[in-house]
This record gives sequence, C-alpha cells and structure tokens, in this order.
Amino acid sequence: MENKAGLRGSMLVLFIVILVLAISILHYEAAPHIPILIGAMIVTIYGFMIGYKWDYMEKAMVNGIAQGIAPILILSLIGTLIGVWVLNGTVQTITYFGLQLLSPATFLVSTVVITAIVATMVGSSLSAMGTIGVSLMGVAYGMDVSPAMAAGAIVSGAIFGDKLSPLSDTTNLAAATAKTNIFEHIRHMLWTTIPALVITLLIFGGIGFATAQGTADTSQIEEMMQVLQAEFTISVVTLVSPLLIIGLAVARVKPIPSLALGLIVAALTTFVTAPGSTLGDIMAAAHSGFTAETGFEAIDELLSLGGLEDMLFGISLIIIALAFGGIIQGIGITEALIGGLQRVLKSRGNTIASTLASCLGVNIATGEQYLSLILPGQMYEEAYRRHNLHPKNLSRTIEDGGTILHPLVPWGVIGAFVMTTLNVGMDYVFFVFLSLVTPFIALFYAYTGWTLTKRDEQEDSGE
Repeated sequence: MENKAGLRGSMLVLFIVILVLAISILHYEAAPHIPILIGAMIVTIYGFMIGYKWDYMEKAMVNGIAQGIAPILILSLIGTLIGVWVLNGTVQTITYFGLQLLSPATFLVSTVVITAIVATMVGSSLSAMGTIGVSLMGVAYGMDVSPAMAAGAIVSGAIFGDKLSPLSDTTNLAAATAKTNIFEHIRHMLWTTIPALVITLLIFGGIGFATAQGTADTSQIEEMMQVLQAEFTISVVTLVSPLLIIGLAVARVKPIPSLALGLIVAALTTFVTAPGSTLGDIMAAAHSGFTAETGFEAIDELLSLGGLEDMLFGISLIIIALAFGGIIQGIGITEALIGGLQRVLKSRGNTIASTLASCLGVNIATGEQYLSLILPGQMYEEAYRRHNLHPKNLSRTIEDGGTILHPLVPWGVIGAFVMTTLNVGMDYVFFVFLSLVTPFIALFYAYTGWTLTKRDEQEDSGE
C-alpha cells in the first residue's frame, strides 16, 4: 500500500500521543501500558483517516509483536533464573562479598561498586537502590558524607549495573526495540559505560579522600553481613551459574540457550547450596520467586524477588509497545517524520545527537524511562539503516540518552523513587556523574565515528 502519512499529520498525531502519555503518567500516575494502548488507538484512527484498512494495520501490529518473541522468551527465562538464584544463594553471596569492600576513606567509590554489583545480579536499579542503597545511606550519615553525594554514588552504581545486566528489563527492551541481540547490545554499551564508570570512580575517589573524616559507623552493614552468613550459604559454588552465563556471552552463544544452561546449572547447585530443597521448591521459586523471611527488613526486601510472575509486567509492556511501534511504522508515520528531518540527519553524528536529544525530551516530557527507549528507538530505526549503522548503535544510543539520563529527571520514576526512598532533595542529580558524563562520551563517538559499527562489518545477529 502506498504511504499516505504526511509530515504535518504525523507530527500532530505524535504530539497528541505524547500529550496523552504525559498526562496519564505524570498526572494520573498510570503504568505505561494503558497510555501506550491508547496511543496505538489514536494512531489506528489516523490510519483509517488516511485510507488504511484494518486488516493491513492489524498485520502491521502483529509483525511488530513478532519482533519481541525472542525478548519475551528471554525475560521469561530471566524471571525463573533470578528466583532460583536467590533460592540457591547466588544473590546472597554476591551481596556479602560486595559489602566487604566498604572502608571509610573509599566509601563513595565502594558505594558505586557495591550497588553496581547488586544491580547487575538482580537486573534492577530500583531493587539495588531500595535495599543496599538505603543501608549505605545510613553509613553515609555516620561518616558525615553529604546525603546528596551519597545518593549520587548509589544511583551511579545502580544504573551502571542495571545497564550491563542481561537480567534488566530496560536493557532487554532497548535491544528488542532496536532489533539487536541482547549480548551484542551489552558488549557495545561497554564503550560508553566503562569510560563513564572510570570517570565516576575517579571523581568520587577524589571527593572521598578529600572529605573523609573519622571512622564510619558500619554496624548496620556488619549486621546485614552476619544475617546473610547465618541464614544462607555463602559459597563460590553459587557463582557457577552466573559465571557460566558470562562465559557463554563472551563466547557469543545466543542468549536463550545461555540462560537455559545457566538455569539448569543453578537448579543443580541448589541441591548443594540449599540443603533440603526439593525439585518442587526449585520450580516454585522459578515460577513465583523467592520470599525471604530473615526478620532483617533490608535483606528481606532485597531477596524477595524473581520468578516468572515477576516478569509479566515487562512482558505485557513489550507486547503493547511493539504493537504500537508496528502500526506507526506500518502506516508510514516514522518514515514521514524522518523524511522531515532529512536536513538534520544527513550525517551519522547528527543522527546520533538527535536520538540522544529525543530520548532526553521524552524523559522530561513524560518522566517514563520505557517510553524514552521505545519512541526514539522506533522513530530513528530507518535513519540508522540509511547510514548503514548496525542496530546495536541505535540500542546503545537510546540507552545512553534514555535509561542512563532518566535518573536526572527528578519527576521521573527513578527520580521520585530516589528522593523518597533515600530521603534526599533534587540536588542529588548533580552527583549522578555516570549519567552526566555518558552523553558526552556518546557524542564524541558519534562525531569521530570511533566504535560505530556498520551493518556490513558484522552480521546483524538480531535479525
């Protein structure tokens, strides 16, 4: 069918959709699912108005959803894997060793490292900030460290860990939106996140050594470590499964078989690290997750997670979002918008810069990190293809401008969570150095061409 979507009509429809999303999410505090569904309905009405038939638009939505089948399977495996990891002690072991890194002079650096480790293992920045982060804030007060500074270190580490975790919903969503392999995406993100982490650690290291005073009150952390050691098996055996998955990722094994093998190994090691566990216990943890009952609130919150059921929120969001993306592409809205931006998007550098700006704009307008990935990812897909850029360049850029910049928006999901949970003001954003430096690194790569991969330089494993 000939494309009939015009630039003005497409811009008007997109404006209305963003307005609906902003009002729904910011004012009514709705989950993103229904607002995106309403957005898809608005686009469908526009499709009818310009002459498209329902059968065509339905097929476009189905084709969009088909792109997410692999990520949906991955998220399902991730949910089951996390449940078993907590049952067999993997998360507990990583948390225990991470807490041992604390020392008064290097508190801020240690905070970044600890939260990064926990976020990587659980695949959630919110979980890391709401559990370990809360305990670390108590230590910060004991050291007389600025609460805003401590919160900035916590958020920096949590975002870094979340972005490099194959268990993260936003990391999987970014890869799915750009239609690239999750492990390809994570490896490509190292080019921006590792330099950003190094700069962050250097800054916090300098601040820590310049301002450290006295001895920290680490009693809360020590109590947490004692509870972990008393209630669970802290053993390197629990690390066999995550190390196997990391090794398979390095070897470029596909995500689904890698996670499946990791799940099998995690289940087998459970019989060693959690004596008395039955096959039924493992299946229950895989399906419904693990519920910790140690009596220590921070630990119980941290370890009550996982399971297939825990992933249904993300899975349903991916289905709706990809259907939305399918129809806006199917009726030519993204093509019309990109066509209108031809003057700006003539170079690869401008294309990537525009993507970063669009991600930040969606974050500011809606305060929703999922949409900061979905909308720009779908809008710029054709532009990256036209510049012969591998899809992993798009997935990295929407992460750099979307989820990594999201904590800098105080009225966003993470911003509100940080201020409420860590009991700090908006000034914490000035110390989230990982988020502050990442876009500049991304822009440097964009205009120099360094680290950018062309489609014909490497097989697109996401197709």
